[in-house]
Amino acid sequence: MKIIAIVILLLNAVLISGSAYSQQQDKVKKTPEEFAQKKADMMKKNLSLSDSQYKQMYDLFLNKANERKSNKEKYKDMDKTARKEMRKQNREKFQSRIREILNKEQIEKWDQMKSDRKNKKGKGHRKGDNKNDPDDKSMDQSK
Repeated sequence: MKIIAIVILLLNAVLISGSAYSQQQDKVKKTPEEFAQKKADMMKKNLSLSDSQYKQMYDLFLNKANERKSNKEKYKDMDKTARKEMRKQNREKFQSRIREILNKEQIEKWDQMKSDRKNKKGKGHRKGDNKNDPDDKSMDQSK
């Protein structure tokens, strides 16, 4: 009886680990070109970029992807605070370049998109964190 229970437990463990492994294999890393294409297409769709702006955005995202790849090794040798500061500087530099490409209306729309995305992620918000929020249905037990 104990042997059967052990076999069942081992079989479950193998099935669960195999499932997790196959899910990881589904995540295919994009090439820098694919990354730039996807991001530039998204910006063109949401911000109505001109062809010139699209090309500049594509080049900017391609440069970002290539820098990220080359900085990966550099980040390994840094301590956590230095790495965090470098990433912050890179992010600010990247966002200022985007602002140079976009016009005023597009910048406003882009800022709104970023804000919406940040709120959608619910950064720091877990179920039940805000018990005083009447819109928070996560703790509602009257279902």
